[in-house]
Amino acid sequence: MKLPFSFPGVQRAPDPSDELPASPPLECAQAEIERWNAEWIEYLKQEWEVQLTPYTDYPRKPSLPASPLAMLGLEIREGWPISLYADADSLEGRRVMEMGCGCGNLGKLLGRYVESYLGTDYSTLALKIARLVSPSNCSYVHVADRAGLSPFFNTIDTVVGRYFWIHQNFQLAGWNLDFLALFLKPGGRLYADFYWPNPALEQAVVFTPDHALSRAYPSATFRYTAEDVQRLIAGRPFRVLREEISPEMQRRYTVLERLPGP
Repeated sequence: MKLPFSFPGVQRAPDPSDELPASPPLECAQAEIERWNAEWIEYLKQEWEVQLTPYTDYPRKPSLPASPLAMLGLEIREGWPISLYADADSLEGRRVMEMGCGCGNLGKLLGRYVESYLGTDYSTLALKIARLVSPSNCSYVHVADRAGLSPFFNTIDTVVGRYFWIHQNFQLAGWNLDFLALFLKPGGRLYADFYWPNPALEQAVVFTPDHALSRAYPSATFRYTAEDVQRLIAGRPFRVLREEISPEMQRRYTVLERLPGP
């Protein structure tokens, strides 16, 4: 079902009965683990072949493009663009982290370029699969496993994400930034793929970031302006290094730098 969408954004008023409960990563509730495990069971019914394919089935190692927009079209698995916005020097030989890693589809490809890769997710099922299909320099730890995560605190050079920040409202995005700040070293970079709709394209359900998560539309996207991004990082140890709009991808790609301090 699609809602009418008029750029820069018209949405229904939030309905309290429609609000989808959520919790911060380190305090992830059992209900959320079960919900995401159920989601991945449904994905696997349709995508099991891709999700279960090990990294050894993709032996190619093409050079990383210099341009982060060109990185989007990089094909490590032939015919499947990597769809990742990042600078090559933030990946090659770096300690990289991904939040919302799922079954390790990105980790098993980036493993051939990075020094190490850490993937985190709410789904315990997805993480078990990720460990089976990825190279040995990839680690997968649940978002609520503080003991398993703490050795990685203040060690990460680069946080990447794809198809992730587009689904985060202010509450979730704030929790996630607080969580990721524990891992990034000062000067480290976080690449965020905020949604920015192209008015020439038909839209599905698009909310402003102040809108609550929706039970009816759990895959809704949240449209972030540059001002919204500044509101999000206010009071947090990040600054905007740059942003780049891609009308084709409908993204506001934003590069954040981790500042010194707590």
